Amino acid sequence: MDLTQLASHSSDPAWEIPRFHSLHTIQPFSTDREGSRDGHDLSERAKVLDHISMEFQRFIAKNAPLNEVEEFTRQWEVTSVDNISIVQPNLLAWFSDTNALRIACANDNQDTIRFLLIKGLSITPSAIVYAALKLRETNDTRILELLLDLGWDINKSLGETRPPLLSSIVDIPNLVLWCLGKGADPSLSSPSGLSIIEQAASIASLDTIKILVERAGSARDGAPVARASYAHALGSKPDRIKVARYLLDQGYSVDTFYRTHKASSGDACEDMMIGSQNALHFAIWSGKEDMVRLLLERGADKTLPTRSVMKTEGKVLSPSELARKSGHMNLVALLQGTDEAALD
Repeated sequence: MDLTQLASHSSDPAWEIPRFHSLHTIQPFSTDREGSRDGHDLSERAKVLDHISMEFQRFIAKNAPLNEVEEFTRQWEVTSVDNISIVQPNLLAWFSDTNALRIACANDNQDTIRFLLIKGLSITPSAIVYAALKLRETNDTRILELLLDLGWDINKSLGETRPPLLSSIVDIPNLVLWCLGKGADPSLSSPSGLSIIEQAASIASLDTIKILVERAGSARDGAPVARASYAHALGSKPDRIKVARYLLDQGYSVDTFYRTHKASSGDACEDMMIGSQNALHFAIWSGKEDMVRLLLERGADKTLPTRSVMKTEGKVLSPSELARKSGHMNLVALLQGTDEAALD
């Protein structure tokens, strides 16, 4: 391909907007109707860019030796105004739109990662997600150290409903401390509103949650109490009673409903199943009297209704009605104030 035919800046009318990701990445819940997944509407120039980008990604995917990656990339370089060899800008934009960096992170290939970033590929959220998975698997921070050295922001969200990296490792204490040491801010949330503290309430140890809350400052947003109660209801993590008690002591709301953020299309199923529930509702249908008592002691509203596909069959029920439907008559008595222990 004659590289002189390609635009050097996105403001140039000849610039081909990168379409690699939309063409080659499966997004089953996507409602985006721009363009076409089969690429029939691509210009001839864009088709060539797409083909070259696919070859580039294949080199990375097969974990090719660095010298082969360098040789492949060199043929697409031009001389900049500063007399430096750079990857042709429009082609570089397409390379950045591939999964190359993500694959290099998954392959734990530090030399290739360094080369790609030095050449100008963007650090994408998906690359960080894969680096985080590798971090959880190996407990080795070198890949993320490298990404930090080359410009990655540790406080950047990993997606519409994904908070920054810290949320991905809140259940691993030594990695939490590593993130905090690198400047991670535990008060942050995803663009849709899901907070790091909420994630921690579901899976982190009480000691870790205390560290995060202390570092997060005075903000007491979100529904971490509801998330702790949900984890307790599922039995997925121990000590959620202690976590809920601590969060309540710190001023987090007892009545806030589980979802305080806009669900993405990928979260639609979970959102539909959970519906409208808060900490008390989770404790009721799961029969967790210990959590119900704690929440009532802390002023939980016994009148707030709930509705969900799984637990109320789509009907709007009061907490007492939910307890009765779930077969927990001891909780009906507790909620209605006729429980003997509640009257003592």
